[in-house]
Parts: sequence; C-alpha cells; structure tokens
Amino acid sequence: MRTFLGCVLAAIVAAGGRAAEPDDPALGAPFPWTRFLAEAFPEGLDPDRSREPHTIRDPGPDTANYPNGPNTLPRGGVYVETSPVFYTSAISGIQPQSYNFEYLLRLGLTDRVEFRLYSSGFTWQAAGLGQGATTGVSPLTFDTKIHFWEEQREFFLPAVGFEAYVQTPWGSPAFNAGTQTGLTMLFRNTLFWGLTAEYNVGIAADSTQGGYVPIDVVQWAISKEITDDFQVFVHGFQNESALPRLSAQTVVGGGFVWFPSDTLSVFGNWGAGTDKSGPATTFQCGFAGSF
Repeated sequence: MRTFLGCVLAAIVAAGGRAAEPDDPALGAPFPWTRFLAEAFPEGLDPDRSREPHTIRDPGPDTANYPNGPNTLPRGGVYVETSPVFYTSAISGIQPQSYNFEYLLRLGLTDRVEFRLYSSGFTWQAAGLGQGATTGVSPLTFDTKIHFWEEQREFFLPAVGFEAYVQTPWGSPAFNAGTQTGLTMLFRNTLFWGLTAEYNVGIAADSTQGGYVPIDVVQWAISKEITDDFQVFVHGFQNESALPRLSAQTVVGGGFVWFPSDTLSVFGNWGAGTDKSGPATTFQCGFAGSF
C-alpha cells in the first residue's frame, strides 16, 4: 500500500513540475533581455536557440562584406558592428572623396526576426562639385530582417531571408537625402571546396534630377574558411551595397573576417569600381561584438 501511495505522490509531483515549466523555454533563459522578449514577442518556432550561448560566429557580422546573410540573431541576442574606417575615393565630376564612421546595431526580437539601426555615422566629405568640405552625421536607417528557412543542401536549396529598411531624413542637413526605402531577398548556399556563397537581390531608391526612382540592386560574396577563426572572401555589388551607402554601378573586391573570440570579430575589405560611375576605391576596417 505504501508503495502504491508513493508512486501516486511521485506522479502528482512530476505532473505538477511539468505544469510549472514555461511553455516557451526562452522564458527561463539565463539572459534577462531574452526573458523580456520572450514575454513581449512570444514565438514557438525555434525557442531553444535563445538559450544557447550567444556568439558572433553564428550569424557572422553583416557589415564585413557587401551582402547581408539570411540568418538572424537569436531572441535577446545583441550585436554592435562598427567601422571606424570607411573611405571612398573621389570620382571626377560625380562625387568627392569621403570618410565615414558607420555603425549597425542588431537585436533579435525572436529567433527569426531581427530589428536593426544603421547609419554611416560621422561623415566627412571633401570639397567638390561646387561645394566646400562638409562634416556632419549621416541619416538614421530603420531596418528589419526575417529568417524564412535554413539551407537544404541535398536539394541545393539556399537558406532564405528577407530585409526591409527605411532611411530617414534624421541627420545633418547636408546629408539629408529624404526618406528612402529598400526591399531585399537574402540567400546563402554551401558550395564545393568549402566555399560559401551569399547573395542578395532587391529594389532600392536612387536620386535623380526628377526625384527618386526605383533601381535593382544585387550584392554577392564568396567566402572560404582558412582556419576556424579566419576566413577570406571576394565580394561585389551592382548599383548599391546591401545597406544604404554611396551609390555606384559595379564594384568588386575582397576582404577577411577574423574571430579572436566567440564574442568579437575583426574585419576589413576593399572594393574598386569597374566603370566611371563606381567609386574608384573603397576601404573599410571595423569590428563587431556579441552581447
């Protein structure tokens, strides 16, 4: 009899324990920000990912090269990406040389939806085109990214995401380009020889004498891991990079990403225009941290 009662009591306690567990495991995550977001933005697609240690390696920094990857931060994940050096040389009769200190702030609202704030930040533009040298702050851009699904390598189907941004007029008047929008589909495929291809296709806005007109934009990068902590890539874009920077026609170049730890990455890249409407040279050096 005692054995029977003990079994019944044990079953009741176990059932009560299960009932007390949160429906969403992220509600019990070790990160306070993740627990808050689990209550504000409930999601059940992949809740266990929020409980894993946050790392800058997955997903990697978006500003390291021209395209943006389709993967998003886990819920509660925070990235700060900044480039203290972003230099663009002059194109005679089209644009003067410029320097930017850009930044990108990323926050995982759910395991598949990411909120982002981007700006070219502090900006210096040399004298040219009838204007003197100008210093100020570039406009703020509100951005969001949604991860649809992971890659299915057996069918050669890419990982897919979607990004939409609105560039506001909130910045120094000298760099006010009005309100502009962009919509982009994001893809990634694993290739042969350990290569990875990321590519974006979308629509952005371009300024003309008659106002803003829609333009097609394409960005791509092919990367190769040399070690677990170091990778190199070649990249390029047509008309614009993934984030709203200076426009161009066709630019190609290369760069690297180094991961000195799971929470820090350092990157650099360069690009060269292949026609007179593209920047003669761009050079970028920056770092990203995961919190």
